[in-house]
Amino acid sequence: MSRSKRMQVIADLAEEEMATAHATLKEVTNQRDYVQVQMNDLKQYLNEYVIKLTTSGQQFMPIQLQTTQAFIEKLKTAIENQQEQLDSLEDIVKMAHEQWTEKRVRFNALQKVCQKLQRDERVALDRAEQRLMDDLAAQKFLK
Repeated sequence: MSRSKRMQVIADLAEEEMATAHATLKEVTNQRDYVQVQMNDLKQYLNEYVIKLTTSGQQFMPIQLQTTQAFIEKLKTAIENQQEQLDSLEDIVKMAHEQWTEKRVRFNALQKVCQKLQRDERVALDRAEQRLMDDLAAQKFLK
């Protein structure tokens, strides 16, 4: 097996690694986006809930105020948890992007090496063929 073919096998493996890293990046990006949407929905719901309470002009009993305040605190806690999860996913997305970039750079470098080896092999083959043709022509001329 020629050097270029052996190197191509390695490049093919690097391409598979790059594709796997890209799929991982896509998956964690989708997870992050989903958590971001959930957090935005929670924030929007909280804002709408508070606006509804303040604009209704309704009189509340003390127990209703406590219940409402507890609900608002639960919403705020949920938003904080979503933010923590989002921050964590952001870090994971950054790491996945770095890994994908490294795999892509490695694959591209291996592809260039393969192309150079193939080009060198073609040049060597062309030279050998030319030498053979020159030898045949010289032998024919000497006869």
